[in-house]
Amino acid sequence: MPSSKSGGVFQLGLSIADSLINYSDKFNYKIIHYNFDDPRHFLNIDENKTQFLPIPQKSISPIEKILHFSNLIFGGSRFIVNNYDPFFKKTNINLLIYPTPFTYGFSYKIPYIVFIPSLMHHYYPNFPEFGIKQRITRDAVYGYYAKNSIFNVVDSEQGAEDIFKFLGISKEKSRIIPFVPAGYIYKYKDMDNKSIEEMLAEYNLPEKFLFYPAQLWYHKNHSRLLEAISLIKQNYQIKIPLVLVGSARGHYEKRYNRIQTLIQKLNLDGQIRHLGYVSAKTIVALYRKATALIFPSLFGPTDIPCLEAMVLGTPVVCSNLFEIPKQVGEAGLFFNPFKVEEMAEKIYEIWTSEELRQQLIKNGKERTRNLTLENYAKKWEKIIEEAL
Repeated sequence: MPSSKSGGVFQLGLSIADSLINYSDKFNYKIIHYNFDDPRHFLNIDENKTQFLPIPQKSISPIEKILHFSNLIFGGSRFIVNNYDPFFKKTNINLLIYPTPFTYGFSYKIPYIVFIPSLMHHYYPNFPEFGIKQRITRDAVYGYYAKNSIFNVVDSEQGAEDIFKFLGISKEKSRIIPFVPAGYIYKYKDMDNKSIEEMLAEYNLPEKFLFYPAQLWYHKNHSRLLEAISLIKQNYQIKIPLVLVGSARGHYEKRYNRIQTLIQKLNLDGQIRHLGYVSAKTIVALYRKATALIFPSLFGPTDIPCLEAMVLGTPVVCSNLFEIPKQVGEAGLFFNPFKVEEMAEKIYEIWTSEELRQQLIKNGKERTRNLTLENYAKKWEKIIEEAL
């Protein structure tokens, strides 16, 4: 399991674990996680029937890092840094599933399947999160994992195409499994309105608001979203409240401070609420109460929040990039996330039309009717059997 602070890949890890442990009885599954970050708070599983294996996070010296990446780039017989082989010898594991390539990985002596996340650094090489060091690291790490895996799992056809195009790995090694939300989305999705109000009472939220669950990365496009809300205020004299969640600490702190400065500059005080890092149940309550999900991310090929919103009956207004329109279909309104005016137009449209919102909710529920953890488990189970 990735760290709970890692965003989308953590949600993916939860989905894989929730689905296989609850709906696949052909194999014995174990969950490996860092000892400083226990995923049990987010998983919808019987803890007494599941073995959790905490693994320590080791410090890496500069020399070890050089040796490590030399091995990744130029090849070698084994992963040099953070060799967890003594740990894995005790676990009796025959196949590993990596929800994402780890920069300083675990063990490659055990066969593995890996989910390769987006290769967006090739589409946006000038973005601040993609300096030359990050681009080299991503290609080295992703390329090594993809080359040495049994299968590379992706969420879309574009994902498989990008691995071939940018990493030179044959598409024959790719297996497509579209995203599903994590188990806690299904666990809490039918909570009653009274419970939702009680859970959110401490935040004193307005009756109507837009919801954007995303870490404060540059590519999440918070700045243009704030500008769009400001434009609506100027053009229509409508103050649309926006609720944000996600960590504001560590390497997110600078972005958080910049967002706060922009809020002041645009005179959006009182309209924007950043709730910080909240529980899984609170996330579901926010989706359920929100007037709509706003999702202006610049990345793809697809994403998880739009699916979460559709499952929970929340209208979607989102980016039109990559395969997101194909993923959402008639359950959402789309805009070019680089164009503030277009974003503002679609937000105004969904905010002012109850009829439109109800139609999108209906379309979303129909579109996700078969999007279940049970079906997700069957797809993973088929690939696991093929790999073994």
